[in-house]
Amino acid sequence: CRPPRAVASGVAAAVEEGEGKVRLGKSGIAVTKLSVGAWSWGDTTYWNDSEWDDRRLKEAQEAFDASINNGMTFFDTAEVYGTALMGAVNSESLLGGFIKERQQKEQIEVAVATKFAALPWRFGRGSVLSALKKSLDRLGLSSVELYQLHWPGIWGNEAYLDGLADAYEQGLVKAVGVSNYN
Repeated sequence: CRPPRAVASGVAAAVEEGEGKVRLGKSGIAVTKLSVGAWSWGDTTYWNDSEWDDRRLKEAQEAFDASINNGMTFFDTAEVYGTALMGAVNSESLLGGFIKERQQKEQIEVAVATKFAALPWRFGRGSVLSALKKSLDRLGLSSVELYQLHWPGIWGNEAYLDGLADAYEQGLVKAVGVSNYN
């Protein structure tokens, strides 16, 4: 286990970085002030009346395009959004497809935050890197701006933090954080 490192709260440390952008903590990463949450994209467990269809796909694509057209280029997703139940499609896969399709038309800069699910059968720092690489494949990206632990694990949280540090050191992420820890 690595020695503890000092971290700053991203919310408390948010600093203005120019028109419509803020810096994530002390990372130096500037993102739009608002992030577009993509939990519902592809999901059938909590959203979309238990059904994912062409109409909902079109609506998600239109939401992505409207966001980009209006300067909102920071998207939040997670590996567990849109699990493959009841016809669901993974949110990361949808977002990756939307980015790829749009970039074929024009050069756009998109910032992505995604999350590692601390599921009980995932042990150690290697689980974090393995999950991240699968997320990057689904997104069609070589790195993401922000990678977070989605929620505290039952055990192994220090190893998960080591995995986040490894991901940062390997250049797979530009910043790391936690979600749902309050």
